[in-house]
Amino acid sequence: MYWFGPFTPCLHAVFFRVLGSSFSTLVTAGVVGSLGVLAALFFALSTVTGRREAVLWTALAVPALVFMPSAGGSILGMGYRIWHAAAFALAALAVVLRPDAVRRPWSPALAGALAALAGLCRTEWGLATLAVAGVVVFQRATGRNGVRAQELRLLAAFLLVFGGVFAVFGLRAGWPSFTRDAPVLLLNVPAETRSHPILSGVSGWRDGIWTLLYSMAMWTGVFFLVEIAALARGDPARARRRLAPLAVVLLVLALAAWRGGGSSGGLIWSAAPLACAAACVVGLSSGRHRAAAALTGFGALGLLLSHRRLFFIEDGPYVGPPLLFAFVAAAALCSIAVGREASAPFRERWGTGIAMALVLLIGAAFAARFAEYGTDERVRIPGTGGFLSARPELAREIEGLAAAIRSSSRSTDGLVVFPEGEILNYLSGRRNPIRHKLYLPGYVDERNEPEILRELRAAPPAAVVIWRRLLGEYGAGFFGADYAREIRRWIGESYDRARFRPNASARSLEIEYYLRKVSAR
Repeated sequence: MYWFGPFTPCLHAVFFRVLGSSFSTLVTAGVVGSLGVLAALFFALSTVTGRREAVLWTALAVPALVFMPSAGGSILGMGYRIWHAAAFALAALAVVLRPDAVRRPWSPALAGALAALAGLCRTEWGLATLAVAGVVVFQRATGRNGVRAQELRLLAAFLLVFGGVFAVFGLRAGWPSFTRDAPVLLLNVPAETRSHPILSGVSGWRDGIWTLLYSMAMWTGVFFLVEIAALARGDPARARRRLAPLAVVLLVLALAAWRGGGSSGGLIWSAAPLACAAACVVGLSSGRHRAAAALTGFGALGLLLSHRRLFFIEDGPYVGPPLLFAFVAAAALCSIAVGREASAPFRERWGTGIAMALVLLIGAAFAARFAEYGTDERVRIPGTGGFLSARPELAREIEGLAAAIRSSSRSTDGLVVFPEGEILNYLSGRRNPIRHKLYLPGYVDERNEPEILRELRAAPPAAVVIWRRLLGEYGAGFFGADYAREIRRWIGESYDRARFRPNASARSLEIEYYLRKVSAR
């Protein structure tokens, strides 16, 4: 059961078919995808700022986002399908925002097709991109008849590509595969997913608002400092007048710090939703022209796509791709602020100051990432080619359990790991024999648990592992205790608990290893 569109798995399947199934192949696919994301980011930045600034903002994304740790990066991480969607979304907006001199009548159709490709990675990303692209087309248009034709081309291309691909999959796999089994089309979304506030990123808003304000005040203060430095030599009177708004920003910074906003790990990125909101407001209030439409488009899309983590945004999975739009929104705001300055010498000094600040940020970001990875205490997990790592004790647990599975089962035997842990299938060389592959809350619910049980009874694996970890981020506590109780009962009836090493420590209690009872074989 796969909840998302077919683009990313099909793309990876091409790499695996050509290069073989391995972590190095996955990393190769990640590198190619990352280059595509950076190209799309540069393309989008080029529509809102100069070439120099576009290069610098793109360079900043390399250490800040592409190499984000904790499985959050685009080369080897958990969010490939979101990174791919982000690339298509960036390109879709950039296509409809190109200058009039290079736009073509088919530009809205191309944007619609790109939005559809984003939707084929993650449906909600495609729908958000389509909606925002429609707003941008409307804001750029000057005549009612012209805008109607462009909107129709945008929508028709989206429906043709998105609907056409899913029609093919529906005919081949059956419509229930993504209308009932998985909410690919946002139908039948499990109640756990709909109702759990942690998934929406707003559960801690009372504390998170102070982190957001601290982060926004910090970056706004940097912007004012660069402006004051640029004014100091040529217009000291204006520089002194800028001290008043800087003082207000510092006051907000101090208040947010007093309320704990500066102690969160997300203080660097938490300004992103507010920056996107500011860009959207400025764009909507600035008339119907390309610069205003750019602010509206990237600001609105960045705000919509930050729905998972509006507060406490920090390094981790699913955080990086929405920040790409915050980068473009911030670059657009800076470019417009500088461009509105009447004095050409000051405009040049201010632009140079922003470029120098970006260079310093790039250097600091690379240094921070090198230091972060250099002090990481995790060790490589044997058998993964050095691509995966974990805490030393957990790496030993995984290695020992994989060895125990290999020694107590045949290569043709099956292995199912609950609620997740496909790395054990990979390291032991034992396949999962049933169709459902993930058993997190929402992926397993009262509706499909009987079906999963039927599959297990029809093709019982030789070994079962229950990886006991708290699943609060999915709205439930533990597998077999707070949900999937019938599956857990069946495991207890059909399997015997096994020890996977002679001197198991207390930590091994987090991993339950079972072998099928002789009478059940």
